[in-house]
Amino acid sequence: SSCGSITGHPDSFCWSARTCAMTVTGGTVVPRRRLRTKVRLDPSLAAAFAAPSVPSASSSAKVCAPCTWDGFVCKERNAEYCVVKEAFTPQMLEKLGHFLSRKRPKPAKMKNEGAGDSDDERKARYDDRDSMVSWFDAEAECRWLHNRLEEVIQKVGNVEWPLLKADGTGKLECEFEQTQYSVYGPNQHFQAWHQDAFADGNDPEDARQLTIVAMLSKKSAYTGGLFQAKLKDPVTKNKKVLQSIRLDAGDVLVFPAKELLHRVGRVKTGTRKTLVFWAFDRASCKYHTVGAGAEVDAGAGILGAAKP
Repeated sequence: SSCGSITGHPDSFCWSARTCAMTVTGGTVVPRRRLRTKVRLDPSLAAAFAAPSVPSASSSAKVCAPCTWDGFVCKERNAEYCVVKEAFTPQMLEKLGHFLSRKRPKPAKMKNEGAGDSDDERKARYDDRDSMVSWFDAEAECRWLHNRLEEVIQKVGNVEWPLLKADGTGKLECEFEQTQYSVYGPNQHFQAWHQDAFADGNDPEDARQLTIVAMLSKKSAYTGGLFQAKLKDPVTKNKKVLQSIRLDAGDVLVFPAKELLHRVGRVKTGTRKTLVFWAFDRASCKYHTVGAGAEVDAGAGILGAAKP
């Protein structure tokens, strides 16, 4: 299958949940930037922000006994996420590597950056996100990749969390956002806690329903860079526990876009590469049903080729 050139994506559609902690830099207390005001974090979560990058013993995550979703093997399952083992075979990863070698990732930006702040100033001041990304339309440029990601959404994501409608043949009635190719080198991260979308949000990307994170790098290719999530404590129910989710090359992490609070820790050595893919349902988002997007095709920029 041939895979063509990159299609642009508006960087303005990157996001982060607000953080309320204070950061000490060189003896000076600097307030964390309120990047988004839609999430109100419980003060009891403050300790979790400084938690070490190790799995919590009290987490409800568990490694599954061998099981499958219509051909996909479960590696780890939790009420809030699941991991598909080797959804991409070594042969697929090699083929994908050739396609992605033509991409030229650029510095990732954050949504709602303050007036006057350049991207470098934001990184220096808030230290929230520092990585390289490239956006492309997989359906148009690399059809086999799009089909594989859609298959995971249909056979795994929408089975675990039936958020998307399907027709009589089982085909999902949704749209798919552009795919994000993310590259993290030494000292790079996305350590600001964030969600991919918000149930009560009023932005175009709040139509995201299911998220896929496909790991492209072997565990031996980098150190650090853990995907971390805050999960409901299975014992107390009203608190959150920190869980580090370890992925190997070909593994795919799946979770509801409007629910999981997560981040990517700082890479210490090597390079960490992933693909991020979203199933997009406008009916789940006020922006597209009663807001500004109800009158215009406001999702086109993040669903396909960016508007000029």
